[in-house]
Amino acid sequence: MAVGRFCGSEPALVRVAPEPWGTPVQDPRIAVMLGFLAAAGACVGSFLNVVAYRLPRQCMSVSRPRSRCPKCTSAIAWYDNLPIVSWLMLRGRCRTCRDVISARYPAVELTTAALFVALAWLLPMRDAAFIRPTEHLGEWATYLAAALITSALVALTLIDWDWQILPDQITIGGMILGPLLLLVAPSLQPATGWLHDLRMGGEPLIDAVGVRGMVALHGVAGEVLAGGSLWMIGVLGAKAFGREAMGFGDVKMIAAMGGILGTWALLALGLAAVVGAIVGIAMKSARRGRYVPFGPFLALGMWAVMLRGEPLLDAWIGLYQW
Repeated sequence: MAVGRFCGSEPALVRVAPEPWGTPVQDPRIAVMLGFLAAAGACVGSFLNVVAYRLPRQCMSVSRPRSRCPKCTSAIAWYDNLPIVSWLMLRGRCRTCRDVISARYPAVELTTAALFVALAWLLPMRDAAFIRPTEHLGEWATYLAAALITSALVALTLIDWDWQILPDQITIGGMILGPLLLLVAPSLQPATGWLHDLRMGGEPLIDAVGVRGMVALHGVAGEVLAGGSLWMIGVLGAKAFGREAMGFGDVKMIAAMGGILGTWALLALGLAAVVGAIVGIAMKSARRGRYVPFGPFLALGMWAVMLRGEPLLDAWIGLYQW
């Protein structure tokens, strides 16, 4: 864990990187908190499985009815719906009809649990925040905001992979919620020290709106710039290739990413394009014809830049200087 850098009562526009992976846990209470976060992540992952299955089916609610076996439609009891554990205890089969339950369900739960624990390492949080959490509510507010964003990214990845759609409930919701989250957790946005130089009427703009307001405004600008950039790429691609080159769901998703990352969303877009191209070439070489949507790569780029934007930018610049 590491200490974030603060300036008076306002968080600064510069973040300090947390300690590297492998740093030993010095206090057993930290291990207990990490275990709690893993359990919470697994429960959230179980809910995301429901969201990914039901949200694209617009006739279904994500809250009702209770989970059922897709084969025999038997209601699943609470003790058969415990994340990861129940799947293992049932050996991956429905208790009623014995039909196979996809291993994807516990995989999503386990992945989300791992992501929730990873956030605790990758965010600039003090050890004391895990030992005395009630005294560090600001850091936990940032963690909860990051966990909410991570959950949305997992849901979008699953839905886009299955259906090649990115639901408006998440993307447009993210466009609205993103800048508001920055008012609570401005450190989610990578270093933005250059915002100090912006002026309005000869006076620093930051003096008028404060650090949180400045970061939120940067988020709104990021929505316009990132969403507009990808929309323009789609328009030019459609003209060049004579068919749709970019789904509008991707445009709304990158705009929502800009709401958190600001102009850093362009780095996330570049990272997504590079990784997506590599995966696409690899799948083509392996002669696997499955269409790979762009949403999962945007989600990867968003998560990486949100947590490691500055090192990634340095590495990106280094590639061109090499």
